[in-house]
Amino acid sequence: MTQKALKKLLSKEKLKEWAGEKVYNRGIAYHLEGHVDLLFYEPRKAAAEVHGTHLYRIDFEVSKDGHLEADCTCPAMHDWGFCKHAVATALLLMESEPKANSAPKSEKQKPDQFSKTYPNIAGWIQDGWIEIGRDGESASIVRVLDRGGLVWEGGTRHKSIDKMLEEAEKAIEDWM
Repeated sequence: MTQKALKKLLSKEKLKEWAGEKVYNRGIAYHLEGHVDLLFYEPRKAAAEVHGTHLYRIDFEVSKDGHLEADCTCPAMHDWGFCKHAVATALLLMESEPKANSAPKSEKQKPDQFSKTYPNIAGWIQDGWIEIGRDGESASIVRVLDRGGLVWEGGTRHKSIDKMLEEAEKAIEDWM
């Protein structure tokens, strides 16, 4: 059985069906305004970053049974379905040609100093986030969160941000 290519599963009609008219139109605007940075595009999978209110990562892949799987780090994708970031990325993919065995940009880049110093924090922010600063709700200065909510909070014992981040680094290591 021949595996379907990602590009063959994408069309403007399908995007409208998956996202709805309003979200589809917002995705078109994001695409036309150049908000999408393609990280890699292979015949059966692709990833991009979309610059919107925040930076979001979108992944597309053709499943073993030939269906499109899409995921975005934005809350809309998980709450309501196909989001504007996915639409914008799909539109770019429809205009582009895949490259066999293209390595993601993240794999080509050397780790920066922050990633070397705080590897757990750097890894955590791929799927979660870290808040730094007082929020008025607690005494903590650093909060580590994921989609499930608060994972760890602290930073109250230290005056330097390095010490606070070291504490968060250790907490993430213990959590994982």
